[in-house]
Amino acid sequence: MSTLAKRTFSSIVLLSLLAGAVFFDYDIRKWFFTILCALLGFGASWECFGMLNGPKKFTSLKWFVSLALVVVVLFPMFQNRYMPFWPGISFDLALFAFVFWMIVLATNKNQEALRAAINGIAIFFLFSMALKLISGIYYTYNFYGNIPATFLLFILGTKSGDIGAYLTGSLCNAITHGKNHKLVPSISPAKSWEGLVGGLIFSVAVTLVIYTVFSNKRNGYEWWDGYGYFKMTVIGVLLFFGGMVGDLAESSLKRTCEVKDSGHFLPGIGGLFDLVDSLIVNSFVFYFILFFLNAQ
Repeated sequence: MSTLAKRTFSSIVLLSLLAGAVFFDYDIRKWFFTILCALLGFGASWECFGMLNGPKKFTSLKWFVSLALVVVVLFPMFQNRYMPFWPGISFDLALFAFVFWMIVLATNKNQEALRAAINGIAIFFLFSMALKLISGIYYTYNFYGNIPATFLLFILGTKSGDIGAYLTGSLCNAITHGKNHKLVPSISPAKSWEGLVGGLIFSVAVTLVIYTVFSNKRNGYEWWDGYGYFKMTVIGVLLFFGGMVGDLAESSLKRTCEVKDSGHFLPGIGGLFDLVDSLIVNSFVFYFILFFLNAQ
């Protein structure tokens, strides 16, 4: 099976999961979304820890970091409420900082174990903050009936850029017989300027389509009132470049760790960390977009 066919299969499965998180009845989909975030957080952090420290080293610490992320995601649901981002992240930092010092105590003068512990807490901070921001986007902002429209804008605006860049780059590579213009070959040899243009067009187009569908049919937070197609185009551009930065940053990390993919869970895509790299960076980008627009 070709890479494109494998990637298409994985994309269909992932879009089906996204549809469940968006279109199920609210009482069902909030748990569906939460469990999906917990699994993504567990898998991506597991892969990232293995890349940084070695796949078969410090297994107990790897389990701890990955399970801690699951607890962070699930904890607000058992309180039957969504924990706001800043109080939530303060709780996470305080809890994990305490446990981190317990881990340092247990390293018993082992420098390699200490470095692994520091890597672990960095991974935890990165993923826990991103997951809380994504959850905040899902629960807090603009709904069309029962559909989280802003969440769709965030997810599809980001991932359509990934898909568009891959399809355009692959097509141009086939047409030019491998002579397309490389973007940053030292970090990611497969990425091209042709893919950048195609991904940017895809991202902006999808953002504008979502705005067209939902702009006059919403309730809740009205953050996109009066922002029109021009400002939505800017959001599409920011989501594309934010996602590209996340993708390139993860590619740089993989080259540093001398691995091709973070994992092999998703045929044609790689691991779960490969899937969420663009979403991690864009969770911060989109948070600041929403903060700026709501401050106006």
